[in-house]
Amino acid sequence: MKLYQGMSLLELMVVISISMILMTIGVPSLLDSKQQLHVKQAAQASYFLLQHARASAIASGQRMFVSINSSQAWCLGINASAPCDCQIADSCTLFGVGARIQHIEFSDVRLSQLRFGQNESAVFDGARGLAMGNSGSVVFANGVDELKLIVSNMGRMRLCVQAGEIQAYAQC
Repeated sequence: MKLYQGMSLLELMVVISISMILMTIGVPSLLDSKQQLHVKQAAQASYFLLQHARASAIASGQRMFVSINSSQAWCLGINASAPCDCQIADSCTLFGVGARIQHIEFSDVRLSQLRFGQNESAVFDGARGLAMGNSGSVVFANGVDELKLIVSNMGRMRLCVQAGEIQAYAQC
């Protein structure tokens, strides 16, 4: 009796067919996960920028402005003296250092439902980091998933899922 080692052509074709079926099922879910990740990263980066502005306001004792531009080329930027234009390179600075987030880093994410105080800015006071009268929310979306960033009058921030299946946060 002869022992053959290796695989037959039929066995190889079955393995390739099963692999192709699994890839056909897996690739779309992988792309969805990538889009969800971009929305999540944009919202988290903005959350930490707002936290940084609040902490800087308390530490320095002066008001901090977080300007938000919700156009196609959206951005957020921190400035200590007055609202800034985050579209301009050196307009938003915090103690001489540029402090902004741009859409370029998250190209498939857009801002919608921007609801903040005056001049589309969140303002934190220098005493306790409150955002009285300058609180609000903004939604980060990719067409399917939407994460909402909320700033309360007390200066507290939270993220919640407005639409989609992002697992890390509770529903709004």
